[in-house]
Amino acid sequence: MRNVPEMLAEELLLLAYDLRGKCRIGPVELDCGVGGAMLSELTLAGRLRLDDTALAVTDTEPVGDPILDALLADVAGSPRSRTPQEWVTRLRATDHQQRLLARLADRGQVAVDRHRTLGVFVETRYPVRDIVGLWEAQQRVVAAVTTGAPADARTLALGALVAASGLGKAVFSTSGNWRTLRDRMREMTAGDPIADAVRRALAVEQRSVPA
Repeated sequence: MRNVPEMLAEELLLLAYDLRGKCRIGPVELDCGVGGAMLSELTLAGRLRLDDTALAVTDTEPVGDPILDALLADVAGSPRSRTPQEWVTRLRATDHQQRLLARLADRGQVAVDRHRTLGVFVETRYPVRDIVGLWEAQQRVVAAVTTGAPADARTLALGALVAASGLGKAVFSTSGNWRTLRDRMREMTAGDPIADAVRRALAVEQRSVPA
């Protein structure tokens, strides 16, 4: 039986990598998207909420996932309040993404493909092997903007992160005008503080890149 990803961040990673293992978005976009997905997961679990402009812990009870529980402890133990954007940026400096990819690899949902040039490792790719998981995640997000049927909170959270992290083309291009569908998802999830934080964090990174 297939191991279904239990985290939004894992689903986002399946959507981000293609069958050859190449990432469909840049490393900064992926970092911010995965960080945002972890924060969204804790928000959906009732552990975090937006308090004015800062993320606040509402419940320190572990959710049962070691990666998420470590992040929850970090937020709870932070010496100062931080905005969602500050947390997204801060999470870029952690190894959460690699730990999640390693977990997906252990489950057989992605493979690990290390390319060599003259005997030196130059790139690691993660070909998706869980085709069903990839398809189901994509179809849930697509259906939310194409069928008019009510979407659950997790699907909307994943869709908001897809749109915010630059995965709109990869997810929506086979279902119509991807820009139109991406924009529709943005409209449906307007007010999602985590997706907005991902967009803001990426905007800051893009402005800091020399022309």
